[in-house]
Amino acid sequence: MKIFIRFSLFCLGILLGWMGVRDTYIPVHNRLFGVAVQGKVTGFLAGRNSPSVQLENTAQRNGRRIARRPVFYYPVTPNSSQYMSGQAKTSFVPSWSPYELNESVTIVFPKNHPEEPYLFSFSTILGGITSLGFGLLCVYIGLGGGL
Repeated sequence: MKIFIRFSLFCLGILLGWMGVRDTYIPVHNRLFGVAVQGKVTGFLAGRNSPSVQLENTAQRNGRRIARRPVFYYPVTPNSSQYMSGQAKTSFVPSWSPYELNESVTIVFPKNHPEEPYLFSFSTILGGITSLGFGLLCVYIGLGGGL
């Protein structure tokens, strides 16, 4: 039974670590070496696995508003009149910083690939670091490390 729990924690740690790297490294790399443009929030994803978009952030838990992953539009290049639409790919959006409709956000993507946008903000980077840290802890425990 113990080996099953350790293996499960190890696998969970790998998954959370990968999501943390994706949410932290890729946006920072694209900010430094890719293209950064200003976009606007146009809606919010209705749920974790739902493709429908809501025009308002109506999510609430225990009477308080919680964060939803935003949907946004952004120019293909800086000062371009051609726009594309995208959605946040982050696995964790901290509840203390929900996005507002029509809020201006920084979007980053690799050069010559505007179809791969990432939302660049302090809260998404912090969420990625949190996910990465928890993943590393799960891997450590799964490999036999104690607390």
